[in-house]
Amino acid sequence: MKRIVLMITLVGFSLLGTAATHQADVADNIGIVEKRGQRVPLDLTFSDENGKPVKLSNIVTKPTILTLVYYSCNNICPQMLGGLATTIGSIKLTPGKDYAIVTISFDEDDTPAIARDKKVNYIKATGLAFPEVAWHFLTGNRESIGRLTEAVGFSFRKTEVTRSVGFGSRKVSSGFIHPSVLIFLAPDGKITKYLYVDQPHYGTLAPIAFSPVEITMALMDASRGKVWIGSRNPILLCFPNLSEQEARFYTILATVGAATLFCIVAFFIYLRKTSRAATSKLNEK
Repeated sequence: MKRIVLMITLVGFSLLGTAATHQADVADNIGIVEKRGQRVPLDLTFSDENGKPVKLSNIVTKPTILTLVYYSCNNICPQMLGGLATTIGSIKLTPGKDYAIVTISFDEDDTPAIARDKKVNYIKATGLAFPEVAWHFLTGNRESIGRLTEAVGFSFRKTEVTRSVGFGSRKVSSGFIHPSVLIFLAPDGKITKYLYVDQPHYGTLAPIAFSPVEITMALMDASRGKVWIGSRNPILLCFPNLSEQEARFYTILATVGAATLFCIVAFFIYLRKTSRAATSKLNEK
């Protein structure tokens, strides 16, 4: 009987196992190599939210917060952009006049239509009458993306998310492993500061918040071309995650599986006790 219960338990855990395999295989070269004091190539051309070509030199004309994300991300990227939107909604500087934000996707498959949807949502999240020209959402080709990410020391890798169910596994989505960081640029494109997302947000849905004072000081330093010098926070890597629908499916599957396993084990325990009681009565006779 013990062997049967053990076997059922092992099968149950196999059915409930839904672990991502990509996090155990993180390359050492994914992260940030800070290049403070160096300049990004402002001659690079990307596509804006309407599909029109735009040079960085035409939009990096004031202190700028550069964010590198991919628009299909459902893990840290949207939390970081949402936290940035909330924070800049509470600072005293004027968007479009005192600073700008440039968000660029490093996924060459992202489109201007997707970028436009993201722009509408995050501008709304600021809670301000935020001028559209103050926050750009861009897409680009592999060459432009490669030159920019190399210039700021940003490395990433495409990967796949798999979930094991029973004795098999299947691909459920793909995405990128990459660092989560705000990069501050002076009007001439000089990198003045890297501001990282805190580690406690890894693996959680807790809202990300930046310090309004720190954002304000970083933008003021960037306006003077002052390079920030100091220790950095640990780099938080963003991993691809399950979509909301997939996460709900696996949650339901795990719940039903756990309940079924509990009922089966309880049933066998009940049978065991009943058998012992019957045997005891027979022995008494």
